[in-house]
Amino acid sequence: MGGGKPFRVIQGKVYVIEGDEFVTVDDPKGDTKIDKNGNLLGGRRFKAQTFNLPNRHPERMYMLAIDAARTSGFRDSLYYFRRNPLAHKLNATQPEKEFLIEIGKLGSHLRTRSVTLITARSAFKLHGSKTLIDGRWVVDDYYEEKVLADITEKGLKPGDPVGELADPNAPSAAALAAAELANAQKADRAGGTQGIYRAGGPTTLFGGPGWGPYSDGPLNAVRKSLLNRDGLNEENWMLIAAQRTAEASAEWSKQRRRALVPYGGIFGVAPSAPSGKGQNQGQGQGQGQEGQERAQERRDNEAGARRRKRARREEKVPRGVYEPHSGIVLYRTDTQPTRARWEGMKDSSEKRQVLGGTKAGNGAWALAWVDTVMEVPASVEDHAIGRAAAEERKRLLELAANDLNS
Repeated sequence: MGGGKPFRVIQGKVYVIEGDEFVTVDDPKGDTKIDKNGNLLGGRRFKAQTFNLPNRHPERMYMLAIDAARTSGFRDSLYYFRRNPLAHKLNATQPEKEFLIEIGKLGSHLRTRSVTLITARSAFKLHGSKTLIDGRWVVDDYYEEKVLADITEKGLKPGDPVGELADPNAPSAAALAAAELANAQKADRAGGTQGIYRAGGPTTLFGGPGWGPYSDGPLNAVRKSLLNRDGLNEENWMLIAAQRTAEASAEWSKQRRRALVPYGGIFGVAPSAPSGKGQNQGQGQGQGQEGQERAQERRDNEAGARRRKRARREEKVPRGVYEPHSGIVLYRTDTQPTRARWEGMKDSSEKRQVLGGTKAGNGAWALAWVDTVMEVPASVEDHAIGRAAAEERKRLLELAANDLNS
C-alpha cells in the first residue's frame, strides 16, 4: 500500500511516512511560505525555537512537540497529537537529547525524561499563522482556502492578526459553572451541607458568589427548609450562630472542669480536704448578742480558710494542669519516672511448656513477658528500716565469723 515505505492508516486513509512526517497534499501557495526542509520564507518567523538534528538530516528543521503545541494554542503535546492525528510524533533518542542540551535547545532536567519532536514543516502545514510571530490569517497559512472558509464563519477577514490563542481543549466558562453547580447539588443530596456550617466551606452563609443564601446552588429549597426548621433566616442567622458558639463553648468548659481532678496514681485515692464543718459547734451558744455571733462566725470562717489552705499545701496528691488543645492533664515532673532499666530474669530450673522452636539456633523463637514496674522513691522511714536491717545483717555476719574462728 505504501510502496515499500512505512505508512499508517488514519481515519480510513493511508498516509506514507517520509522525511519524519506524513506525506500530505502540497499547496502551491503554501510552498511559497516554507521550503521542503521547514525553513520559513518571506521574513516569517516561528514562535517556537527550531533546530536540526545531524543524525537525522543535515538541513531539515525540527521543533519540540511541547513548543509546537503551546504556540498553536494547546496546553500540552498530549492534546496536540490527539487533536491532530496528521502530526507525526518523533521520540528523541538519548544522543539527540544530549545534543539538544549541549546547544541550549533543551533543559538538562529533561535528560532522563521522554522528549517528543515534530518537523517544523508539518507543524506549519497544520496550523500555519498560529505558529508564527505576528501571524495573520490566510496570509501566513499553508492551506489558504481551507483557513479562509474557517475564519469566514467566525466573522474574520484575511490579513487579520491571529492574536492570543485559547486552548481548544480547555472547558468553557459555562461548562465550568455547570460542573460546579452539579457538585454543589450532589453535596446537598448527600447531606454534606446540613446545618449552619459546612465542612470545608465558608462559615458565612449569606456571602460568597452571589447565589442564594441557603445553598451553593440557586435557592436550594431543601437546604432552606432544613434551616428554617431550626428557626434560621436572613435576619437572625448571625444571632443563632453566636448562640450555637456560646453553647459549644460552655459545654467544652464543663468538660475541662471535669478533667481537673487530683492525680491518684501511686498515691491512691485523692484525699478529701477537711471541710471544717462540725468544729466549733456550740461556740457562741448562750450568747444572745447579735454582734458576738457575727464576730464568732467571722472567726470560724477565717479558721476554716486557714485549715483549707494548710490542707492544700500539705496534700501529697499533685493536681494536674489541663491542656485544652490535646485534652491531656499534665502533672509535675517529680511525679513522673526519670530513669528506666531492663532486668533479665534467670531461666527457671523447671522445664517450661513452650509453643515451639528451639532455645538457640535458626529455629529459636519464643514469647517475651515484660512487666513495667514504677519504683517509688524511699521515704525517711524506709531509709531508717533499711539502715536497721543493714546493721542487723552486719551483726549476724560478725557473730558467724566469731563462731568459725573459735
